[in-house]
Formats: sequence, C-alpha cells, structure tokens
Amino acid sequence: MEKLKVKMKVESDNDILEDMKKAYAACPAAVKYCNDLKIPAEKIDENIVKIFDFVSDINYCKKCPGVKKCAKSNPLLCTKIVYEHGEIDRQLVPCKELLKQVTFKKQFITMDFEEEWLDSTLRNIDRNAGRDIALEKYHDFVKNKDNSWIYLTGSKNSGRSFFASALVVDAARRDRGPICYLNSTLRLRELNDLGYGKKKEEFDRKLELYSNVPILVLDDFGNEFKTDFVRDAILFPILSTRAGKRLLTIFTSDFTISDVETLYSNTKAGAIRAKQIARLIQSMCKEEINLGDISIY
Repeated sequence: MEKLKVKMKVESDNDILEDMKKAYAACPAAVKYCNDLKIPAEKIDENIVKIFDFVSDINYCKKCPGVKKCAKSNPLLCTKIVYEHGEIDRQLVPCKELLKQVTFKKQFITMDFEEEWLDSTLRNIDRNAGRDIALEKYHDFVKNKDNSWIYLTGSKNSGRSFFASALVVDAARRDRGPICYLNSTLRLRELNDLGYGKKKEEFDRKLELYSNVPILVLDDFGNEFKTDFVRDAILFPILSTRAGKRLLTIFTSDFTISDVETLYSNTKAGAIRAKQIARLIQSMCKEEINLGDISIY
C-alpha cells in the first residue's frame, strides 16, 4: 500500500502532520465523508493520524488491483471513520470488491470446475465460428430474448468446459443465478447412489434443485454412468422440467445428440425414453455447436 512520501530531512513531527492534513484536503471523497458526519475542523486536526489512514485507503482503492492482488497492510479491509459522542474512531470493514466477490461466488450452488476459471471473461475467449454461434445464443438469453439450450461438442481439447464456465461466470456477474455447473459423470452417479440408498430425502432435494435452478450446466454429458434409473428417474425428469420452464441448460459433450440417444437405448422400452430425451434436447437446443478440434486450453 502506498504510504505518504515524506522528505528525508524532517525537522519535527509537525512536518509529517502537516503533510497528512494536506493529503486530507486533497482528497474530496474523504472531505465529503467527514463533512457528512459533521466532524468539526478542530477534531479533524486533533485526529489527523486516524483520518490519514482513511485517506490512504481511499487513494489506494481508487486504483484497486483486484481482490487477489491487494497489497494493503490490511488486505481486503478498508478503514472507516466513525464519529460518535464527539469522538473519532476507526473501524476496519470488508472492502466493496471483496463483498462483490462473495456475492458472486454465492451464485454457484455447485461448481465442478477449477476455481481459477472464475477469473475468465468473455472478452478473453478465442473466437471461431462455433463460439460465435454459442455467444449469440447466450447473449439472447442475457437480453431475455430466448432461453434456448446450448449444446457444445468438439474434441476434448477444444475448450468446451472452459467455454461453458466462461458463459456461466458471466451470468453470475450479471446476477442471473443461482447456477449449478455439474460434472455429469460425478453428479449423475451421485444421484443414482442416493436413489438406491436410504437417502431418499437428499435424492429428492438434489433432483428438485437440478430441475429448477435458473442455470444448469451438464459438463461431459454422455460419459455418465448409464442405467434405466439414471435415464428414467433422473435425467428425463430434470430435462423435462427444465424444458417446461424454459430454464437455460448448457451441455458439453464428446457425443452428438443422436449418439446420446443410442447410448441410452439399451432395451426396447429404454429406446423409447431415450428417443424422448434426444428429441427434447434437440428441440430446446435447435442445433449442436461444434467448437472445433484445435487444442487451445
């Protein structure tokens, strides 16, 4: 954190105090804050060391380097001046950027991706034909024009998962959550185990959550553990509920929608339900979006 620059030769402490007073006078935000508290000028002078901490925080935070790079002596805390009963005191309070970050992270109920991806922005995404199509669909969602689903295919190294995370991170910044970003292999198996165990209440809670959360991502879709129960009691109820409520759903997959239908068609009866699932996804997504084969991420 930048400290007051004082000349090497200081005749007395008064020189430092005078520089502090000048720094306060040159900080309109601090002056206005103290005026709003109706702090008399003589009290400002008497407590200029406390006031100067406040001024220093304001000046540092004007050029905030970001939550992860805060280099203040009290990182992510800001000095607040309190004036009560004729006395000035200092309090340390969480900085606004930290509070924004906490609110932002709370948008994610389930986050099955690397935490460092939370720093991603759509401006930094490499563009190609597939990503442009997906971004257009996402921006339609943002503008409340359309809640069509997004189905992302392409090679394993084409950045599908990262791109999907960038979309929902942007949505979280816009306060469009809550959001569940699920690793399909992990979470559908988890639901399957809950359904067959003695945790029916937990199964019902998670099924309802995934069915009704405003934004759901099914990452690595098609590689999940496949049983009749997963297809009929988990996947179909989730997707049919979401389709009925037109809730944004994003898939990333090695497989086409037709492939997924084949993978779930293990019996004649199962083939009918698998076809329903495939038709449902197709009707809500309208198209599969191929992100390409080039290794980028």
